[in-house]
Amino acid sequence: MKKYIVCSMIALGSISCTDSFLEEKMVSTITQDYFETEQGLEQLIVGTYDALRVTKQYEQGPNSLMLGVDNFTSKTPNRGMYSPSEWNATGKLASLANGLCGENAKSLLGFYPIINNCNRAIISIREGKALGKFASDEHYAAKALSEALFNRAYALYIMSTMYGAIYVPLGYTAELPSNYNYVRESVPNIYRLLISDLRYAYDHLPDVKEQNLSTDFGCVTKGAAAHFLAKLYLQRAQAEKYGTSEYGVDAEGNVDTNNPKSYLGMLYKGKGIADLDSCIYYASTVIDNGYYELESDFGKLFSHPLNDYSNENSHELILSCVYGPMGSADNGRYGNRLPYFFGGDYSNASWGIPEFCWEYPTKSASRVGYTNDFGFDLYVNKHADSRYQKSFHVEYVTALRGGDSNSTPAPNKDYYAYNNAKNATFEWTEEMADYFNEHILPEYNRSSWGGRQAVAGEHKMGTGDLAFAYLENTKETAIDIKEALAQPFVLIARWIKDGSKYYYRVPFQASGKSYTYNEKSYGGLDKFGSTVCPATVKYDEPNRSNYTHYESGRDVPLFRLAETFLLRAEAYGRKGNYNAAIDDINKVRARAAFKAGETRAEVLARLQPGYEKLTQTEQQWPYEVEKDMTSTMLVDESYWDGGSANSKAEMYPETATTTEDRFVNFILNELARELNQEMVYYENLHHSGWQADRIIYHDQLASPKQGLWDDSDNLINGIGQTGNGMGMFEPYFTFKPFAQSMLDLLTDENGVLLDEASKKAYQNYGY
Repeated sequence: MKKYIVCSMIALGSISCTDSFLEEKMVSTITQDYFETEQGLEQLIVGTYDALRVTKQYEQGPNSLMLGVDNFTSKTPNRGMYSPSEWNATGKLASLANGLCGENAKSLLGFYPIINNCNRAIISIREGKALGKFASDEHYAAKALSEALFNRAYALYIMSTMYGAIYVPLGYTAELPSNYNYVRESVPNIYRLLISDLRYAYDHLPDVKEQNLSTDFGCVTKGAAAHFLAKLYLQRAQAEKYGTSEYGVDAEGNVDTNNPKSYLGMLYKGKGIADLDSCIYYASTVIDNGYYELESDFGKLFSHPLNDYSNENSHELILSCVYGPMGSADNGRYGNRLPYFFGGDYSNASWGIPEFCWEYPTKSASRVGYTNDFGFDLYVNKHADSRYQKSFHVEYVTALRGGDSNSTPAPNKDYYAYNNAKNATFEWTEEMADYFNEHILPEYNRSSWGGRQAVAGEHKMGTGDLAFAYLENTKETAIDIKEALAQPFVLIARWIKDGSKYYYRVPFQASGKSYTYNEKSYGGLDKFGSTVCPATVKYDEPNRSNYTHYESGRDVPLFRLAETFLLRAEAYGRKGNYNAAIDDINKVRARAAFKAGETRAEVLARLQPGYEKLTQTEQQWPYEVEKDMTSTMLVDESYWDGGSANSKAEMYPETATTTEDRFVNFILNELARELNQEMVYYENLHHSGWQADRIIYHDQLASPKQGLWDDSDNLINGIGQTGNGMGMFEPYFTFKPFAQSMLDLLTDENGVLLDEASKKAYQNYGY
């Protein structure tokens, strides 16, 4: 076992926070003393950056940090419904979260092995055992120590976010421990440690403007420490009210896990002297730094064309999880696999994309889940808020895979003309063609269309035409079935009406050489399919090594300035300074607005409810924005007053009864709009204390609530969109269960296995 732990250290140490690969040493020549040499300790510290990457490489991260939010739903129905058959100590979810931690006895991957490496470096430097430059250059040693402290803090923070009180090792081991007396440290003590370590890091890390980008790109900076501190101080303030016996918290901050409210008590992080002021102070050091600035175009943050990684240099990014180009040894075994877990399917010869294309997402054979209705409805005005269009694939253009190789990326090629013999798309029916020619064609001037008439029996789609598009509408604004079928592309709408009947996410189905909608079925809720709703654009990787491959070399943002503004805004609001909060919020919202000269997606400009308020020019190809929408996006206090149309449109949970409640929920809405399908949102939602309420009132599949949603006529044996929640969510699900296999490993200080009563006391409430 000692040999394997040393191997793990070297393997981790070979992964750089830059794109340069460090030289590996033969394992047979290395002893523990190597990690006190200058080169060995440098490698060890570089390896600790895996703390930022471990959630991006395997299914453990997405399944732990995306299931438990209100704007995203698992594709596995029982998980999305919070069935006790899935949410328990012996199920897959518990083992996935446990695997992310990397229980010392069974895994060399995960947070605990990384913490072991961090502690090895921290102790060597603090005890003066480190050699070479670590001994001769005080500033260099302090910077290296700060990196190890930061990465340990990040690992502990994510684990505490999942479990609350956790075991916190402060030493390191090169062999199996003598016992598994892994006592849970209280959350207040964990936060004291994190804040203390990060304040040291803030004092000793370089400013981003002092970095050498050729060698230090991706390494933590003073700005990263400040952003992290702002988040921790705010989270401590958020949970201060839960530190009482009502929530199972004793005077030392320990929590009685038999208390039914301990899911809130476990959020208590202690009380600082001026936590909100500290949040504002550290956030301001980032905002006022002079280097960091919001990207002018939200879409640029995630735009990743062929052979173009320029978005990774954005000055909005404070800290990213860094990978190298495809095929780089820096990427480890798999690299960033989020395209595999979040990508959307789209390949269908019947709508003119017969196979996966380089410039579209890759095959998502292990998709974790989908943005749910609430996640899309958060973009209240989709014609003003560009983040909806720039976060999701709301439409696809017909295309063929470019190039002659399965392993050499190339631009998409044009699909066949509508009258080409190779065209295999759906054909017009007479009813579709008549409706299109009479009601749609007179105003339809898409350049690829060329003004052609629809003819029954001819193919619908051709070169440059839309293949399919999504319409996220409401029952009140449902599109008529004849209009939906007559679109010059396949329309996938949330709500379609047929006379007096209303269909929710009704699937389309082939009918001869054409198609219709299957009113005897539904999608969404517990029936999510691969194309039921828009998929994220944030992880597309056109530079992949195979056209259906799931590895990615693109970086993943962890801290960015938009979040810093919103952290500071919440702190200002909690202090009653709503004017200052509004200023920060509107910085983010102004950036999100559509600007003159941009183009809207066709489905937005022609069909998305509210399109009729656009100018006539904006409703015509190329759907260019004439009117800057910034003023429409700016907010004021009416957005959380509880009575105005602006406030009601934000869909606050019924339990948000005060101005501060609604304000905090507005911040969460804004974070969800910015961070949709970024795992960072889980952190904000969880620590806010509103996680349970928002899941209950926002996630229909999870919620046990009745009558909160609209009902439809396309049910399957009475099951479907009945207007009722379909789930079994309980508030204690906001914390993960410790895996039974981990509990069975635990001992007392003498190595005696814990009895059942002790295991129950160790486990989080409800499991």
